[in-house]
Amino acid sequence: MNINGLSQCELLCRNVPKACNDNGNLVDYKLESCSADNNVWNHVKSCWRNQCEDLDEDFDFYAQSSMSVLDDLALSPSKNAKVFVLYRESNEKKEPLVIFQANSTHLPGFDGRVLRIRHMVMSPNYDYGDVNKEEYKEILAETFAQATALAGSELESKHVKFHFRTPSDLYFFREMRPSLEEEEEIKDVKAYGAWISFSLVVAEA
Repeated sequence: MNINGLSQCELLCRNVPKACNDNGNLVDYKLESCSADNNVWNHVKSCWRNQCEDLDEDFDFYAQSSMSVLDDLALSPSKNAKVFVLYRESNEKKEPLVIFQANSTHLPGFDGRVLRIRHMVMSPNYDYGDVNKEEYKEILAETFAQATALAGSELESKHVKFHFRTPSDLYFFREMRPSLEEEEEIKDVKAYGAWISFSLVVAEA
C-alpha cells in the first residue's frame, strides 16, 4: 500500500533530522520483526540486560508489564500480530533502541483494518540514562514513521492507532498532531487519552 506514491515511512521521515555517527555518516535505522527462529528477541534481551547492569538496574524488573506481553508474542508471532525492534546500525554494530507490539485487526467504528502499536518500550540507556533530548525525539519520530509504514506492508491496514506508555512520549506525539493534520496523505487525526489515531489516504491504482 502506498499513499500518493510515497510509502508511509518516507512520508513521515522526510522532515525528521538525522543524526550522524562519529565518522560523519548518517545514522541508519532498521526495523526487524521477532520470531523464535531469528534470534532477534534474544539479542534484544541480552543487550538490554547488559545496559541495566551498567546502570545498576535489574533487568528482570525492567518495564515488567510490557515485557511480559512482548516476551510471549516475540517467540510466537502470528500473521497479524508481531513484536518489532528498531535498530540503530553503526560501525557494523546493531543497537536495539525500541521494541513494540504491532497488530492489525478490525475494530468497531473503523471501516477496514486498524494497525495498533502498543507496549512501546525504549532501551534502558534511554529510559534510565542521561540522553540528548534531540536524539530522543529523533528516535521517537523514526519509530513512529517505521511503525506506521507497517500499515503499507506486512500488516496492511487503513487506519493506525498508537498507544504511548509514558507521558513524555505522549506529549511529543501530541506536538506532532498539527504537522500530521497538514499532510494530504493522512486524515482524521485524533488524540484521546494515551492514544493517537489517524487514517491513511491510499493512492488509487
